[in-house]
Amino acid sequence: MLINESQPLSLSDVTVCAVDTINAPLAARALDKSLSQCAFGDAILFSDVTVPTQARIATIDRLHSREAYSAFLLKQLVHHITTPWVLVVQWDGYVLDARRWSEAFRECDYIGARWIHHDDGMNVGNGGFSLRSARLLHALQDTRFAIPADPVEDDLICRTWRPQLEADYGIHFASADVAARFSYEYGDVRGPTFGFHGAFNMWRHLDGSELADIVREIDVKTLASKEMLNLLLMYCRLRKFACVKAMYARYRSHWSAQAFLEGLARVGVQGESALRYAEICESA
Repeated sequence: MLINESQPLSLSDVTVCAVDTINAPLAARALDKSLSQCAFGDAILFSDVTVPTQARIATIDRLHSREAYSAFLLKQLVHHITTPWVLVVQWDGYVLDARRWSEAFRECDYIGARWIHHDDGMNVGNGGFSLRSARLLHALQDTRFAIPADPVEDDLICRTWRPQLEADYGIHFASADVAARFSYEYGDVRGPTFGFHGAFNMWRHLDGSELADIVREIDVKTLASKEMLNLLLMYCRLRKFACVKAMYARYRSHWSAQAFLEGLARVGVQGESALRYAEICESA
């Protein structure tokens, strides 16, 4: 496909959506970033609050857990999508470069970034930035796909239920090569992609002012996540001290110095290494 760089890529057969009742302003930011690249058929933010965004707001009850989020995507999303495909984004993933769109993506019922921790042929993939067909959404309504007690929606679709989805519904999952052109999450970045997912990857895509805005808005529990702590560590390694300062100030507004060290320990940084990172943060 030839893409006119002066105009957004036309994806009138795709809805872009985010489901977020924790970091709704940041999910709106991810949607707006994606909308700046592509002209989608519809754009929806599912949330319990109203925030400024180019997308339309679809009001839902507050989702109090990852499990509730998974249940919504698996069983409720289908009732809101009227296009043949839906692009699911999260606050920490969005369209990077519309020029990387490929018609091969439309040949798939599911595409997400490759999982590097699986090598059994079922390593596609991550749901945080994923393209799904309406055909898949409808197939998931089969009562045989009952939601377990601790659901992780992308793992259920792409691993637990994948053989049955392929055999009974003809659902087509992207190959690892196609997925690598669509998005990245963990592992080495092989080349330019249509999008990405993962807060720990945002150092590649944020300037200092954007990071500061995110740090001000982000939920405290999200701030404490391993993904965000790894982002801070990357900024320390890159010696991007303005970014380090913005993040560390927010951490210290909620954590003591000892609690910060305990946070580093959760991502595998302890002892002298943790003290060195703490010193970098304190002096930024």
